[in-house]
Amino acid sequence: MFDSDRKSADITLCIFPHLREFIAIDARKDRPGGPAVLNLSISNILGEDFYSKVEQDFSKLIRRHDVGFLELMGIPQQVEAVVRANSLKRIIAELGINVDPASNDPGGSVGVLFFSGSLLAFEKPQLSDATRELFGSRLTQLSLEQLNDQVFTLMVKERDSIKDTTQQDLAGLISGKSGPYVTLWESSGK
Repeated sequence: MFDSDRKSADITLCIFPHLREFIAIDARKDRPGGPAVLNLSISNILGEDFYSKVEQDFSKLIRRHDVGFLELMGIPQQVEAVVRANSLKRIIAELGINVDPASNDPGGSVGVLFFSGSLLAFEKPQLSDATRELFGSRLTQLSLEQLNDQVFTLMVKERDSIKDTTQQDLAGLISGKSGPYVTLWESSGK
C-alpha cells in the first residue's frame, strides 16, 4: 500500500493540508517513554520564534550583494526551502528532541505523509492495514489503534474542510465576491 522503503523513518508526520493540527509518530526506540503517537497543533509550531527566524533567513536571501537576476528568479523555491526547514526545526523542538546546532541533524530520519487525494479515500480497515505495514514492528497494538483513531478522525475533518472550501469558492463565484480567482476543480492526485 505504501512504499516499504519509507517505513524506516524515526519520526513520521501526518499532515492534513486544510487543518490546524497534525500527528507525529515518534518511533525512536530511545525516546523517553518509548515510541508514541502525538497530536500537535500548528499554533504551537508557528509562533513568534518561527516567524522571526523565517524573516531573518528571507532577509539573508534577498539582501545578498552577489545576487544576479537569474538567482532572483529562484527566490520562491529558496523561500519554500526556508519555510520547510524552519517548520521541521520547530516540530523537532516541539517533540523535545535536542538538535546539534553544528549539524542541524535531528538524530534520525523524518518522513512526511500528506493526507490528500487518494489517501483521504481510505476507510478504517485500509488505514489499519497501512499503519500496521508502516509501524507494526515499532509501535504497540494500543499505539497503532490510537494512531488509527486519530488519523481517521483528522481524515474526516480534512474531507469536510475540502467540501466547505469548494462550496465557499462556488458561492463566491456566483455572488461575485471571489475576486479574480476561484478553485472550481482540484486534482485528486490519482
